[in-house]
Amino acid sequence: MNIAEDLLTSVLLKLDKFLDEKIERKDKVDFEKDIAFLYENSFLKPVKNPTLPDIDNLLGIEEQKKQVLYNTEKFVKRKPANNVLLWGERGTGKSSLVKGVLKIFADEGLRMILVPKKDIFSIWNLYDLVEENPEYRFIIFIDDLSFEENQPEYKELKTVIDGGLKGVPENLLFYVTSNRKNLVPVKFSDRDTDDTRVSDTIEEKLSLVDRFGLKLGFFHMSQKTYLDIVDMYADMFNIKIEKEEIHRKALQFSLNYGARNGRVALQFIKSL
Repeated sequence: MNIAEDLLTSVLLKLDKFLDEKIERKDKVDFEKDIAFLYENSFLKPVKNPTLPDIDNLLGIEEQKKQVLYNTEKFVKRKPANNVLLWGERGTGKSSLVKGVLKIFADEGLRMILVPKKDIFSIWNLYDLVEENPEYRFIIFIDDLSFEENQPEYKELKTVIDGGLKGVPENLLFYVTSNRKNLVPVKFSDRDTDDTRVSDTIEEKLSLVDRFGLKLGFFHMSQKTYLDIVDMYADMFNIKIEKEEIHRKALQFSLNYGARNGRVALQFIKSL
């Protein structure tokens, strides 16, 4: 066997292994057995034992919880529902709320697919699979999404969410979290342009968030809400410290951290 034949054999063996792995991963997708999935590098794989928060433990966002639950309940009942954008301060429960709805509605056929930002432009590949399983309702969850000024890819995401000529499957919604209200930064400098219509540049950037019929803001927590969350976690982890003392330490911890939110409260309790 010459060098060329050796090289060809090696390539064929690698290709065969790749195809076997792809088929094996595809066979492992079982929407009846698993409720959460990760779509990465064009592969869909189940998330075993997903961490699904109890939304009753998410304090200070009652109105946001109410609207997200209402929208999701309509969706699982096959009624018209909206794509959701949760934006605002970090650590305020945006991601936990999205994951929490899966815990509530999984028994009613809800399934969730987490898609990293780097893979959002291959979401198209999931549409046929979603359509082939109409007995389930799917949420594509994109966490902490935003685009910089020099990332025109947000224009492509608009088409992904709209579905192009084929359209998005009826049993699919997008739930997205971001620290930015508009996903793409809108600046005063956008008005300094050679475009005939200055508003066109701004409208182009805002058109992405228009794909989300439900947009909810998450804001700075009050001191009372922060301390209520501290108390909740203290009970949960059986911390035996006087309330006045634990509050004093919690406030000092938040000052050092530079923020007051649920994530900081949990990190404080874990530091004790």
